[in-house]
Amino acid sequence: MTTYDAIVVGAGPAGSYLGYLLARTGRRVAILDKQRFPREKVCGGGLSRKSIALLDFDISRVVHRWLHGAFLTCQNRATIVKDLPCAVGCTVLRNEFDQMLLTRACEAGAHFLGDTRFTDVNTHGPRITAQTSRGEFSGRRLFAADGVASAVRTKVFGRQLVSHVPVLEALIAVPGAALQSFGARAVFDFGSMPRGYGWIFPKRDHLNVGLYSPFGGTGLRRRLMEFIDRYPAMRVRGPIEFRGYAIPLRNRAGVFERGPVALLGDAAGLAESLFGEGIYFALKSAALAARAEVERDAGADAMHYTRLVRDELLPELRAASMLAKTLYSFQDFTFRHIVCNGRVNQLFAGLLSGDTSYRECLRKTVFTAPMWMSKSAPTTNIAIA
Repeated sequence: MTTYDAIVVGAGPAGSYLGYLLARTGRRVAILDKQRFPREKVCGGGLSRKSIALLDFDISRVVHRWLHGAFLTCQNRATIVKDLPCAVGCTVLRNEFDQMLLTRACEAGAHFLGDTRFTDVNTHGPRITAQTSRGEFSGRRLFAADGVASAVRTKVFGRQLVSHVPVLEALIAVPGAALQSFGARAVFDFGSMPRGYGWIFPKRDHLNVGLYSPFGGTGLRRRLMEFIDRYPAMRVRGPIEFRGYAIPLRNRAGVFERGPVALLGDAAGLAESLFGEGIYFALKSAALAARAEVERDAGADAMHYTRLVRDELLPELRAASMLAKTLYSFQDFTFRHIVCNGRVNQLFAGLLSGDTSYRECLRKTVFTAPMWMSKSAPTTNIAIA
């Protein structure tokens, strides 16, 4: 039986990127996933510029559309257009993006085994053994990157560590002219979901449309259909494919590793509450885990990864949570005085580009509201698309 330096369970962004980073250092890495790749993955598929900046290779071949701006609206009535001089992000299909990351990991030397379901884990002194549907794998460290319903997390940390909220999206085929009417802009509709927002992300040949609230919600399918019918571009359409998933918003205990087992990305509860964005934190947690492994070899303590997550990610996630609770709890006020304020929506664009931190955004919006709230930008009553 081959002994690996790292066994990674889950070949999504966190797992594949970690495999890539560790394999580049000469470590023996096994990446296991219960599915065969490429595989379908339910996800909005919006990739922020700060996520792209974490990667040291070109992703343009999997980009469906570069986004240079957004329509910011409330039920497709009051609307402002926010355009930026450079792309704030892009849209991708997760099956293509994830496959690209996995290919990079394998090219760097990682060993991938698909159709391999994790079942249990045992520790033997300095070694750990992962039991799977295809036998046992032995290694020094086990990294759980197997998503919001992580089997590794359930076995090692219990079922209640991470809380999550439901999300519903729809894939809609529309005529080419309707698709092009969005141009290089996404839509963020702050009146379509109570205490949340709706999105429209244009892809190459369809629209990805969905609803999100950090507080959860009921009647999502009915609300999503109302959202879709509100936009002329989606009234002439093909069949609608509805897909639901969960976004993990909180690690209740702030626990990210136990012995030789560490949690990454969605498995660790690392997604932010404001936009429900998780890919950046998946990639960033992988980068921190790889850094921790290198620094552990140089003498860092056994809990170094946890300290890095607590220092570099948790303050940002807490600020995002405070922003979400404040802004979505007063939705009409938020749209009129915050979303429509040019200075403030520039800060929110900076969150996606990486030019602004959540802590800075919190300080310059919620904590200093009286200084700028009277300077809202005008809106128009045009219907988008």
